[in-house]
Amino acid sequence: MENDPLYRPWGNVSSAFWDRPDTVADAQPVSPPRPMKTGQAPMAAPEPENPRGTTPEQAATSPAPEIPAAYRDGILFVTSAFTSKEPETLQRAIVEAERLNQAMTAEYGERDARTINVREMSGWLAHLTGRHADATRWYLHTVGLLSALFGNGDPRTRDSARRGVATWLAITDPSEAETLAPTVLAMAVAVDGEGSNTVRVVHQRMESTSRLLSTAQASTQQPTSVST
Repeated sequence: MENDPLYRPWGNVSSAFWDRPDTVADAQPVSPPRPMKTGQAPMAAPEPENPRGTTPEQAATSPAPEIPAAYRDGILFVTSAFTSKEPETLQRAIVEAERLNQAMTAEYGERDARTINVREMSGWLAHLTGRHADATRWYLHTVGLLSALFGNGDPRTRDSARRGVATWLAITDPSEAETLAPTVLAMAVAVDGEGSNTVRVVHQRMESTSRLLSTAQASTQQPTSVST
């Protein structure tokens, strides 16, 4: 996981964040990390395509804001935890990321790249601790904020959207994946376009999830034989 290319390390939330990016709540999921469930390996998120009007060089560059000196130690602690396999270290990083979120939101506001990056760190920590649905909700939230701040074609928005799709693909519970699917699809269409590889992958996952749920439902409705 430490070599995962989806995150550049500087950097209950609902799906309504993407549908209504102007409506933002600050609640963070506080349930303890759940163990990852076994199941089929998730698909990888596709490489983002260049949006119209964006050169390959611009698309490859995701500018990060300068780390505020007052929060440098906390940010470096959180990002250093990304490579840790110790549950205690990751839990401490989750607590520190929430502290940073509260402090930086109060100082800079939530529509600030520094605050958004801290919230993305919370999303990545949720992903690292197996809470992929929570992680997806964080990224739906940050994509909404980044879209409002920089636009859908900005590399920061597109990188965050890609992480949102990747964390959604990592969800192993079909019911959780299905619940988030419409919002993930809407986000992918808005950021990458209807005909993009990202949208194609989301549609494929939605179809496979629907089949899994239909099969599971059918198996529970099988009549039980009664011996006479």
